[in-house]
Amino acid sequence: MTDQYNSLYQSFEWLVPSHFNIADACCHRWASSPHEARQVAIYFEDQVGQLTMLTYGQLSEQVNKLANGFIRMGIQPQDRIAIALQHSAESAVTQLAALTVGAIAVPLTATLTAAEYAERIHDSQARVAIVDKHSIAPMMSAIDNHSPVKQIIGIHTEDERIISWRTLLARQPGTFTPVIVASNSPALLIYPHPSENKPLRGTLLHHSTLIGTLPGFVASQNWFPKGKDILWTSFDWSTPNGLLNALLPTLYFGRSIVGCPSGRTIPRLFTLLEHYQITNMLVSSYELERIRNHPDPLLEFQIAIRCITCPDTEITQTLRDWVSERFNVNINSIFAPLGFGYIIGESHEKWPSRHGSIGKPYPGHTIAIINEDGEEVETGQQGEIAIHTTDQYDYPDPSVSLSYWSGAQIHETPKTDEWISTGVTGYADNDGYIWRTPIEPVNATDAANESLS
Repeated sequence: MTDQYNSLYQSFEWLVPSHFNIADACCHRWASSPHEARQVAIYFEDQVGQLTMLTYGQLSEQVNKLANGFIRMGIQPQDRIAIALQHSAESAVTQLAALTVGAIAVPLTATLTAAEYAERIHDSQARVAIVDKHSIAPMMSAIDNHSPVKQIIGIHTEDERIISWRTLLARQPGTFTPVIVASNSPALLIYPHPSENKPLRGTLLHHSTLIGTLPGFVASQNWFPKGKDILWTSFDWSTPNGLLNALLPTLYFGRSIVGCPSGRTIPRLFTLLEHYQITNMLVSSYELERIRNHPDPLLEFQIAIRCITCPDTEITQTLRDWVSERFNVNINSIFAPLGFGYIIGESHEKWPSRHGSIGKPYPGHTIAIINEDGEEVETGQQGEIAIHTTDQYDYPDPSVSLSYWSGAQIHETPKTDEWISTGVTGYADNDGYIWRTPIEPVNATDAANESLS
């Protein structure tokens, strides 16, 4: 393999339009082409194996119907819409519909408590909430008489206080013109996994953030899309990894993504991989360890995996070796902290990896190690891994969030001399590889919980 890193990095330039709507780029533009509209966007199998299949044309129609419903509810651009759904095709439809009308989608996992929902609803000042049978009880407890939520939409629920998803969509037209938004308009409000003793602070991602994730997504997936590429991820589509790092980039390229609920058995997973001939995976190291520890290697399955990407930087060499032997591919690890997307990582097809490092900065991102004063430290010295607000040509890096949400309003992200710290410590070597300061290992239960966040 020839090392193409320097030429790829030096030649890269950002092309960000002044107006850009994620939902239009990931859904409606494909539906506008008769050929592309027939391409499958989403395959989703539920717990009992029932399949929901949506072509880009069908996805756009459902999104448009829900968008019309939001407008009838009085939703205005930049209003927040809380989405508390389990992993499902409907969660994708809902988030795209919120973006279509220019609102800010607030994805919340279906596993939060009533108190955790209440805190996020009041902080975001969400006007509409979408729930399902998994989240309805705690969410209804969270939405009290003083709640900002004025309308609730329910999927597979029976409650007279809730508008039925199916009834709402049945009454709406399937056409809608996406709201034109500036590329730097807020699109997603993502709250971190609940943590004690920390004030609630949401990461505010703009529509252009998706463009900022694309170089790292393409590189880490060994130059996606190729041929008949189809992606599956172990991450829920309401989480940052599942949404920003998997679902949206896949749809942006007009390809298919496969989903199924968490907790699947390993044989069921292999049946999924074989049936859809999945080529690309974004998967946690916890899930890979589950596969490795399964007593049956399941060699009879004919699978087509060509790339496995993992957002965990602490991947053991034992796991790497096993993946290479079992799937005949190398793991591409990525460093994508919340609010930054893919900024550092590996791409085995384009440049060599260095065992123990978290990779090199992906094209378009300027990375440095800084001290407490925001100054760059010398090579080999430890400090905080930071990203610059602009690239090497002084063009704004669209992956960098310059604002956050807290206390029902937008705040400016703290930065020092245009460097924004990721909050993770590490150092760089003479060849530009970034090394993360070792962290304490977590137990299996913590790892499982982290994989869902």
